[in-house]
Amino acid sequence: MNFMKKVPGGQIIVPMLLAMIINTAFPTFLGIGGPTTALFQKGTQTLMGLFLIICGSSIKIKEAGMPLYKGTLMLVMKLALGGAIGWLASYLFGAYGILGLTPFVLFCALPSNNSSLYVALCGEYGDATDMGAVSMLALKNGPFGSMLVMGMSGAAHIPVTDIIGTLIPILIGVIWGNLDENFRTLCSKSQPIVVIFQSFAIGASSSLLTLWDAGLSGILLGFISLALGLIIQFLYNLFLKKKSPLGVSMGTVAANSALTPSVIASADPTFQSMVPVAAAQCATASVVTMIICPFLVNFFNKRILKKQGAEQPLEAAAASK
Repeated sequence: MNFMKKVPGGQIIVPMLLAMIINTAFPTFLGIGGPTTALFQKGTQTLMGLFLIICGSSIKIKEAGMPLYKGTLMLVMKLALGGAIGWLASYLFGAYGILGLTPFVLFCALPSNNSSLYVALCGEYGDATDMGAVSMLALKNGPFGSMLVMGMSGAAHIPVTDIIGTLIPILIGVIWGNLDENFRTLCSKSQPIVVIFQSFAIGASSSLLTLWDAGLSGILLGFISLALGLIIQFLYNLFLKKKSPLGVSMGTVAANSALTPSVIASADPTFQSMVPVAAAQCATASVVTMIICPFLVNFFNKRILKKQGAEQPLEAAAASK
């Protein structure tokens, strides 16, 4: 665990890479049968169900006022703009995209953001209202946001029952977490172990060749997401009286977005062949955005403070007249 903590997105990257190495060196080993195969190779859907319950448990119904307002703004912007980029890529370049990036991977990565990094940045650059907004942002953790925008845009044939099936574990987590604070605490502590095993199961369907194929295109995906964050930063502050640098943090790609392609492919099998590369691209993009995003937040924070410093003497002069 200590080694994973030292690697950006380590809880996703390290087990996924380990599974790829095993699958490359011993292609039939994880298919030996029994609990080994059920957990390490075919446990994706079960573990995703647990992950969604954990995500739901973090949503606090009592959060209202400014936290709700900020969270809703960022949630809508991220889903709408991320979905729009995926739809535009599909319209212009078709299902196989351009420069190694398919509309499918754009839909999987861009609606997500790294909530853990957002919370950490709130501690340095935000306040309690920014921290409270994470409850709304948790709604798009996992595949739900991607499934929603893909279904609405017509990019995928996702049955309503599959969307409902994704919502049910989230709702269970929301209800249980708000009724029992101890359950919410338990879920918070349990999330790493679920993510680790789920990441391994995703990696078990890929090989090191897949990772090689995803390298440069995954980095490009990261920079596209960061550009989206810059747009959200501008739009977000149009709706705020007190300016914030945290809009740009929506330019991150969630580490768990690497788990999303397999879930969407289970609902629409036409994407099944794209899952291994898309998962690796999402994982790569999450690392790129996780490294660069804090510098962007710091840059915008300095700009805001500089502007506020220039305005304060003018306000003082006006008040003295």
